[in-house]
Amino acid sequence: MATETIGESGYTLEELSEYHDRGRLPAIAAIDGDPQCRAVLDSMDRLGALSRELIETDAAQGLEESWFEQIIGEVARESRAGRDLPLETGDDVTLVVTEGAVRGLVRDAGDGVDGVLVERVDVTVEDGRVDVALTVSVLYGLALAEVAAQVRAEVYAAIAGSAAWDVGEIDVTIDSLRMREERS
Repeated sequence: MATETIGESGYTLEELSEYHDRGRLPAIAAIDGDPQCRAVLDSMDRLGALSRELIETDAAQGLEESWFEQIIGEVARESRAGRDLPLETGDDVTLVVTEGAVRGLVRDAGDGVDGVLVERVDVTVEDGRVDVALTVSVLYGLALAEVAAQVRAEVYAAIAGSAAWDVGEIDVTIDSLRMREERS
């Protein structure tokens, strides 16, 4: 069974995870120079920062590693370049952005909302309109409707500020709540 590599680097998700765990040292130019690898590593940074408390709490309760592996696998899937999506078409030039770049933009916007961890992002662009569907995990105790509205607003602002597309539907699904660990 062949192991899939990330981007053009020749490195697998497992190897990127090991590189990340070493603090990206010693530096590996093939990884650091590959945009898809950098997107995966940046997502690993965000995921680690956002979920440290969750992992500590759930580790005491015997949480299986599969949850963490599923999210990292989803980040790796989303970081793949995917189709080229047209930004602008002129007489001599067509500017494009990849689906992976748009998913990364959306993930960054959603993860930027306090208490939110983006688990999955799906993006559809047709006829100059972008529709987005996000699945997120939220810290227990936050007002869910307000969090969803804030995620929508951040995603809208990120897309509207980065591309000339009309922003269509932004669906936010909250599929889990995380407990914040009590600290004394």
